[in-house]
Amino acid sequence: PGGPDADPVLPASKGLHRFVWDLRYPTLKGVPRVFIEGSYQGRKVAPGAYLLRLRMGSKEATTQVRVLPHPKITATKAEYAEQQQWQKKVEDDINDIHQSVLNMRKARQQVAGINDRLAKNAAQKTLYEQGQAIVKKLQQWEDELVQNKAQSNDDIINFVNKLSADYIFLRGEMDANIPYVTKGQKEQFDAMHAIWEKQKAAMHQMLANEISAFNKLYQQAGLPAIILQY
Repeated sequence: PGGPDADPVLPASKGLHRFVWDLRYPTLKGVPRVFIEGSYQGRKVAPGAYLLRLRMGSKEATTQVRVLPHPKITATKAEYAEQQQWQKKVEDDINDIHQSVLNMRKARQQVAGINDRLAKNAAQKTLYEQGQAIVKKLQQWEDELVQNKAQSNDDIINFVNKLSADYIFLRGEMDANIPYVTKGQKEQFDAMHAIWEKQKAAMHQMLANEISAFNKLYQQAGLPAIILQY
């Protein structure tokens, strides 16, 4: 639940199979339990030549295909290229945000796990309190990027969108058949990208400072990798 649906795969059973390329780039990264109203589909490819490759073990088959422009849409190669450029910038930020959330979740879970084992260890009160502060700070950082309160797709109407949801909405607006990127869309991307750069800097600061200090304090305490409780 939450995040994109699994990508279709070619069946491994014997026989003849038909697989249809949806003429899109790879699906965007998602975050489990984060519900967003919008599509995680990659952007449509621009008209042009593409190489299709099928691999099975050491065997490989390739073929060239050409994606044609819609005959009723008048657009230049430059306009298609600009649309691709801006959509890629949006998709790169979405993937970066979601991968960073996944990475920091792992860090938070590790610190929380250590704290669970230290909760009754009076001798390690300082380490425990530092760990609690890190867990709280990491959660607050994540909550600025994704909406964790929604419990289903319908529940999103009850809670305000966070940064990655705004990105996905913008990407949906750009994913039009007519390759025209508006000034407003570009300005919206620039505004959101500035917010993400600030949050990314905060993430790196936490990794370099709070989490690094917690690791050093843990090592100085001489605690074992596995702390048993009876």
